[in-house]
Amino acid sequence: MHKPLSELGWGDHRAALYWLGILYRRPQLLTAGLSALSAGQTITTGIKLYAHCIPYLILLNAVLLGYTQSPESLGLLIVGIAVGIAGGIAVGILKGMIEGIAEGIAAGIVAGIVAGIAFGIAGGSSEGIAFEIAGEIAAGIIFGIAGGIAGGIAVGIAVGIAVGISIGMAYGITAGITYGIAVGITLLFFILRAYYTPFSLFFVWPNIMSRWYPYHPVAWDDLCALPFPKLDQLLVGYAEYAPSLGHAEIERLINHYPSQRMAALRARVILLARATQQTQSLAELSDFASRLPEGDDRFLKHMTNLRVDMQEIAQFQTRLDQTRQQILQEPNAHLLCKSIEAFQHKIAGYPEPLAREFRTAAHTWLTQARRQLEHAETLLKRQSNPQVFRAGDPVDRDNEAFIPRSAVIQELEQQIMLSTGCPGVVFYGRLRTGKTSLLKNLTGFLPPYVVTIYVSMQNPEVFSSLRHFVTAIPHAIQAQLPELAPPPADSDDLAGLHQYLTRCNTYLKTQQQRLLIAIDEYEVIDLKIGESVFPEDLLASLRESIQMHRSITWLLAGSHAIDELQHAPWTSYLISTRTVEMPFFSLAETRTLLTDPLQHSTLFQDPSLHTPRPTFTEAFWGPQGIQRIQQQTVGWPHLVQLLAETLLELCNQESAKQVDDALFARALDKAIIKGHNLFDYLLHHDASNSANEWAYLSAFRHHDWQAPPEDQDIYQSLRRRQLVSEEKGQWRLHTPLMAHWLKQRG
Repeated sequence: MHKPLSELGWGDHRAALYWLGILYRRPQLLTAGLSALSAGQTITTGIKLYAHCIPYLILLNAVLLGYTQSPESLGLLIVGIAVGIAGGIAVGILKGMIEGIAEGIAAGIVAGIVAGIAFGIAGGSSEGIAFEIAGEIAAGIIFGIAGGIAGGIAVGIAVGIAVGISIGMAYGITAGITYGIAVGITLLFFILRAYYTPFSLFFVWPNIMSRWYPYHPVAWDDLCALPFPKLDQLLVGYAEYAPSLGHAEIERLINHYPSQRMAALRARVILLARATQQTQSLAELSDFASRLPEGDDRFLKHMTNLRVDMQEIAQFQTRLDQTRQQILQEPNAHLLCKSIEAFQHKIAGYPEPLAREFRTAAHTWLTQARRQLEHAETLLKRQSNPQVFRAGDPVDRDNEAFIPRSAVIQELEQQIMLSTGCPGVVFYGRLRTGKTSLLKNLTGFLPPYVVTIYVSMQNPEVFSSLRHFVTAIPHAIQAQLPELAPPPADSDDLAGLHQYLTRCNTYLKTQQQRLLIAIDEYEVIDLKIGESVFPEDLLASLRESIQMHRSITWLLAGSHAIDELQHAPWTSYLISTRTVEMPFFSLAETRTLLTDPLQHSTLFQDPSLHTPRPTFTEAFWGPQGIQRIQQQTVGWPHLVQLLAETLLELCNQESAKQVDDALFARALDKAIIKGHNLFDYLLHHDASNSANEWAYLSAFRHHDWQAPPEDQDIYQSLRRRQLVSEEKGQWRLHTPLMAHWLKQRG
């Protein structure tokens, strides 16, 4: 362990040589050591280091030159170094006053030695170019220490010119300029550490010598200004030989070694590409993509596109992993393979090392994807009836049974496209009628120049505060219109939202586009006004936007009509809004859903796909089966999906070719169990005076018919909620499947 600079004495020659070596290859460590000293200690330490350095400089010049014939010149050299010492100290003190003693003295040490050598050389005779070159070798090395990478080049040229002028004044302009050019070239050679380059070839030619990396100049000298050939490959080999040390060294070069940073970045990208070949799931490519470096130079400028492509492949894999229906696994696996093949073609045009490394990686990805495709095809052969029906969450039309509500979409389109601007829409429908499914799947059914955004008021990032709400709207718009300038960071109030929407409206006019802002579960706004989370002024802002922003349509979707809301006078604010109601399925819509449930899925549009789009014949559902399903559910979308899902599940369990009467009866009993929570909520809790309404409804356990309630509030509520139907002055439960639940489990 070498003595610290604070303890360095006049006789500590070995320690002084150690610190001089540090000054040569890692001067920042010397600077750090000096920073702990006082100004006086720093000057004293600098003089001590000078003293230990001078004999070697004299010996170096004497040995290289064979300088034995001119004692006078040798004397001048010594005098010059002595003068340089004084000058170095002076420079160090001056620089220390301005920028800090530690850095100043470190620079002064170097400046003093260089100045001394230059003085000695300039004052010597011209008995041999060898002496001058040797002197400049020493000067160049030390200037490389002081100047670093970019600064060393500038200092070398400046010193060359300065020495040329000084020698020119002494020996004549022509000789002086020649000398100055030689000095400049020599200094540049050593400032750039160019003498390492031939030596470095032994590490990479004829083979990459990974184990030798710790001896490579870059590993121990921080001032190599020239890039080394095949350094990236050497770093990759070292990281594969000693992973922890190799990766740490790559990060060191990226963070602290600008001249070698590009090689280190190439090494990192190569290692990352190779690591993707070891992943267990292609969904992890998204994580790898996030670790890609970025930049505007050379191969780095392609990183954004590469990241997007890798994330797209990861999304296809995630989608495949989340697909539970076996009929859909094959088309999803097919799309995954197609995306990787497209990636292979695209990456071939990228610069190295991207083209070579990622094409190789993509070959491994494709092998993994094809295994999944083969597995999906094997599973498909075993399955008779694919389960594509789903009751519960909003429908994903690519993977689950979905039909567009053509009449509703047509009505929405008519309102959106009014030439004078839409006065706003209240999209009303009872619970589980498919409002959210329709709103989330509008793309492709409205004209292409209608941009749709969807915002759910059940999202805490929207309803938690007014600030959350007014920032969520622009965020959703930006996702669909990224070319539109985002709002200022401080515009997180109603005024800021209105200003942003004004700019958005102007942009839409210039582009001849329309924007539909769909706010789902809008009743939450009313609840938040009641809780004082939102101000009533929010409704005034909505009204103003509806009236002013004629290219923007506000759609408020919910299971309550606007006159049911209790915490604000909604009708007075939104008196001009149009109401569009979401009806139950018609018999034709139920038939389409049950026979061709995936007709709007994008998974089956590729003609090279082996799997045909799954369909069901009407006969599969049994004699009059579709009509029976419609009759039991009255076309209530959620209940149609629930009963179809249950029927298909029983058919697959029992290997039935089609639905018969006994299986249909079992499906009714199982469906009311699966749908218990929904039935309980609809009949028992979805009312403002639920206790009184439940008392009336529970009587249907024992009677199929009963007289309408005398209480007008109950009367209006049950009619509005579509729970009852009337015939000959008597009421019954509107939905037979609901009545079945009430009698069996209510």
